[in-house]
Amino acid sequence: MAAKFTQQDNPRFKCETTSIVFDWTFDGPVNRITQNKDTIVIQYGQMGLKRTVHMNLKSHPATVKPSRAGHSIGRWEGDTLVVDTVGFLPGVLNAPVRHGDKLHVVERFTLDPATMKLTRAYEADDPDYLKGKYAGQDVIQPADAPYTDDKCTEKGFIDYSKETRR
Repeated sequence: MAAKFTQQDNPRFKCETTSIVFDWTFDGPVNRITQNKDTIVIQYGQMGLKRTVHMNLKSHPATVKPSRAGHSIGRWEGDTLVVDTVGFLPGVLNAPVRHGDKLHVVERFTLDPATMKLTRAYEADDPDYLKGKYAGQDVIQPADAPYTDDKCTEKGFIDYSKETRR
């Protein structure tokens, strides 16, 4: 599958998030996490991806409308937030690695209160596309800049020779 991956297969060229795994840190966006009574909202600083982690559910609903963000449920294990996500539209995990609708991602977010560094460890599995687990971790720090919504404009396939000059 990877050998057939082309620029047109890359969701970023269509102003779409690659995946919840890849775009958390790619290009250094300012992300935002908001804790509410029964949910935690994770907003990615690029491509407008918004995830809702349902803290009041112990399991995913029997039917989930597939989306790029999937359906997330969460729980606390001590000071670690564990987020379990299913219900994805088929897409790209990290180019050229693809995933299908059976993708399952588990993330563990841990904040170090002394340094304010947030570590996210993740594991993904998809029986149709992956042999074993796809795993890793990343560390981010609070940003000096505020969160802003990304206003992506697809420009990958514009014929600039036909654009008017100012």
